[in-house]
Order: sequence, then C-alpha cells, then structure tokens
Amino acid sequence: MPILWHDNIPVLSWLMLRGRCRKCGERIPLRYPAVELLTGVLFVASYASFGFTWLGLKACVFCFLLVGLIFMDAETGLLPHEFTYPGILIGFALALIAAFDAGGTAFLLRAFGQREVLSGRELWLLDAAVAAVFGAGFFFVAWALYYLVRKREGMGGGDFALIAMIGVFLGLKLTVSVVFFSPILATVYALGSLARRDGGQSGYETEASSGGESRPFLARSVPFGVFLGVSALVSLFLGSRIWSWYLGLFG
Repeated sequence: MPILWHDNIPVLSWLMLRGRCRKCGERIPLRYPAVELLTGVLFVASYASFGFTWLGLKACVFCFLLVGLIFMDAETGLLPHEFTYPGILIGFALALIAAFDAGGTAFLLRAFGQREVLSGRELWLLDAAVAAVFGAGFFFVAWALYYLVRKREGMGGGDFALIAMIGVFLGLKLTVSVVFFSPILATVYALGSLARRDGGQSGYETEASSGGESRPFLARSVPFGVFLGVSALVSLFLGSRIWSWYLGLFG
C-alpha cells in the first residue's frame, strides 16, 4: 500500500501521526525518526563546519551513507554492498572536486623522496586510493591474525568495504584516526557488555544465545561497522583538531 507524500516527511510526519501508520495503525519504530533527525543534525553540522561548498556537499553525502550503514549494522549485523560499493565510487568522484585533508599522502610522498609532490586532483585521487588500501589492508591483516589464533572470522567482508569507503571520503590522515579510534570504541563496548551481564560470570563462560544454544561470551559478534562509522563521523568533524593537538605535543 503506497504511503502518502505528507506521511513521509522526515520527523514531522512521525510526530503528526503520533508514531503510528495512518493506514493500518501499526506503531512506527522510534528508530525511523531518530535516523532522520540525526541525519538532519549532521547535515547542519556539515554546513557549519565546511560551509556551502563542495566539501560541505561531500560531508553531507558521507554522513547520509554512514548513518544508514551504522543503523543497519546495529540492527541486522549486515553492511550491504548496495551501499558501500556505490559509496566508494561516489567518494572517488567527489575526490575530483575536493579533499578534506590530503596531507597524509603528501607527507608519504616527501618521505619516500618525491621532490615534486602532486597537487590538486591528482593528489586528492591518490590520497583517496591510498587511504582505502591502508584502511582495508590494516583490518585484513588484523582479521588474518585473529583467524590464525582463534580459527574463526573476526570481521565480515562488509567491514572491509566500509573502511575502504571511509578512506576514499576522508583521505589517509583522517582514516588513520578511524583505524585508531574504532577498535578502542569496540573494546569499550565489549567490556561494558561484559560488565552488564547478570550473574557476574567470567567472559570465558558460556551464555545462552537467542536460539537456546550456549556459546562463549567472547565468541559473540560485535557490530564493528557501528564503531567504524562513529569513528569516521568523529574524524570528519574533529579529526583535524585531534591531529593538531597530537602533533602539538611533540612540537
């Protein structure tokens, strides 16, 4: 049954309908207006941070993709390639227009003896490609080491595609921040989940899963895409300041 256009206005329609579908009366989950409101807030933050510019547009597109992927991973444990793969292509296209910070790749070029460092679109495209390879490569190595030790997969293919998309949008310098922060956030989440469990069992003891089957607590999956996405948002808006603060410690 088609939804009327005035019942599909972000946030406002949910409020006017009092959280219920006009046709069938079913309750509309709160996550829908929450996603819409969060996306709107991030759009405003993008404008406030980058202005009415190509960078502002790039930030809005990036936030739109990330919010959808964060909530999908949190709810279903999946990161659909229908979002990440087109996101990578869109990121490369936008790299032709503007870059958030290509200083990381420029630094590498100078470090490896490149006297005439690339500039403009060539540097932006190279920075996007290097960041994508670095991010995906870093977590692939982590996945491989985890598999060798635990004999089970610690990450899914969607996570690799997501970090590649993040790298294409943010560039190498800010992607390093994502690689640093996301495992920390995931670890804090895992420890918090462990602390909240009833009974005070050890992390190595078993716990009944939703299907009635017991499994080790540490073997349960963590929606790592959520933490990649959150770290990417933090890096988008605060990454440059964090880098300036960090480098200032050694200045």
